[in-house]
Amino acid sequence: MRFAPSDLAPPWLLEYNAAALGRDALAGAVLSVLLVPQAMAYAQLAGLSPGMGLTTAMVAPLVYALIGQSASVSMGPVALASLLVAGALVDIDIDPAVAASIVAIEAGAMLTLLAVFRMGRLVNFISEPALLGFTAAAAVLIAGSQFPGLAGIDAERSGTLQDALIAIWEAGRPDWWALILGLCALAGFVMGEAIMRRVALVLRQTGTARLALMKSASLVVILLASLAALALPQVPRISVPEAALPGLVLPLAPPPVWIALLVPSLTVAIVVFVTGIAVVKSMTARRRQTVRSNGEAAAIGIASLACGVTGGYAPGVSLSRSALVHDVGTNSPLASAMAALIVLPVTLFGGALLSQLPVTVLSALVISAVAGLIRWSDIREVAAHSRLETGVIAATFLATLFLGVKWGLLAGAVSGVMSFLWTSSVPRVTREGPDPSAGQGIYRSVTRDGVDADTGHLLVVRIDRPLYFGNTGYAEEQVTRIVAEHPEAECLVLDMRAVTAVDATGLRMLTRLLDGIEEKNLEIYFASLQRPVAEALADQRHFARLEHFDTVGAAAAAFLSGHGSKLCLAPPTVTE
Repeated sequence: MRFAPSDLAPPWLLEYNAAALGRDALAGAVLSVLLVPQAMAYAQLAGLSPGMGLTTAMVAPLVYALIGQSASVSMGPVALASLLVAGALVDIDIDPAVAASIVAIEAGAMLTLLAVFRMGRLVNFISEPALLGFTAAAAVLIAGSQFPGLAGIDAERSGTLQDALIAIWEAGRPDWWALILGLCALAGFVMGEAIMRRVALVLRQTGTARLALMKSASLVVILLASLAALALPQVPRISVPEAALPGLVLPLAPPPVWIALLVPSLTVAIVVFVTGIAVVKSMTARRRQTVRSNGEAAAIGIASLACGVTGGYAPGVSLSRSALVHDVGTNSPLASAMAALIVLPVTLFGGALLSQLPVTVLSALVISAVAGLIRWSDIREVAAHSRLETGVIAATFLATLFLGVKWGLLAGAVSGVMSFLWTSSVPRVTREGPDPSAGQGIYRSVTRDGVDADTGHLLVVRIDRPLYFGNTGYAEEQVTRIVAEHPEAECLVLDMRAVTAVDATGLRMLTRLLDGIEEKNLEIYFASLQRPVAEALADQRHFARLEHFDTVGAAAAAFLSGHGSKLCLAPPTVTE
């Protein structure tokens, strides 16, 4: 397979003009207000220096602006990727900055290769219920990992809930002034946007000005908390970010370290891409645009590679920042790139001010931001739809909490696939009857639709799944059972409208099933064969003598009239 260069072509470039540039500059300025504190806070979550967060916030958006497809996507440090990086650093006995850069390089290389070989669809094996359980558990782990910083205590980092609780217990009493300051900041982050919305109404601000005021709430809380902390010199501060431009910094480590980080890097790559492509699709759908998964895999992968070789760590796609960029009315990824450029002077000249930020305030910022990872409404919808998929959510949630993010993601993927295999292995096989209220010749399920079950000597059975080796035995049992329950039947009509495919085992099962039914002196008709199934059956001599009709109604009419026209299955009239 070859990688198509068109997958890397930014679709917004041909329509770009001066007016769009002005809107992107405004959007970038608004975004930078949120990006700078989040970059330092998420770096703290990953167990890294604020400077690595700021570097990631500068490099990732610039790279995505050159390659990415969505105008509204904001790349940079995100909570989920930071948690995964933190988990990868727990058992690695080298400089955390070096290990984080290696993870960024390996994850980026994996995503780039995924794009080169056009295999972006592989991530679809992470089901939505598995992702819901994983992100919800990640939110709990993130909050737990930030409690020591919030309370002003020094606790050992851990990757599971029980280890985090033990570390917090062993760390001793909290610094009460730090905890009080952190809780006040947390309340400000939670309620700040609503307060600033009221301020905007009082000032009669609308549009972008109103949005800028609302999104500045976090910055206002940080400034107020930092001023309050001047009276509390014992409250821990962040380390001073290095005042330097991003440059080429190749991580040096022995091969065993690179090999040991492959599995954590794979976890980072999967989660960053799955969550990122969901955000990209959401943003592009709002603009009635399309997205190419392989192109996005390349953009996210190359951005991660660039961060890894410039002193940053693995970036992700932020839903909250992307929504902000969209709401401001940006026209291209340059809005995020301009926000990244604004981070540059902050890094170069704002070190003295940034060093006054209390650690507890950044921990409060992270805790306030992760609430959105728990998607309660989506979880409730899944629970109302399927108990089996609700079990997938629960299994993934518990595995992530108590075994760690790597095993949690694996548990989610495996349980999602097992859920699908279980569902597909028990196809619905139902008896059908005529539904006069829907029109002449329309047949529906006797059990699900409550139609009249009395069809005389005619027995109509519908199979509601593609037939493959995993479900043919069950389907055969159910059809045989229904036939045995109706000894008065003289004709069996197999409604095949929902059987979209059949493999070799399915063909063998149909042959065995029909042989057994014919021994009971039943005529057998096929109705509504799909083209792939009809083509598969056409190659089997056993089926050539059977009758086929376009609809169940036509098959029933032919039987009741006593003269069904013999139609050969090669070539048949089929449903497309």
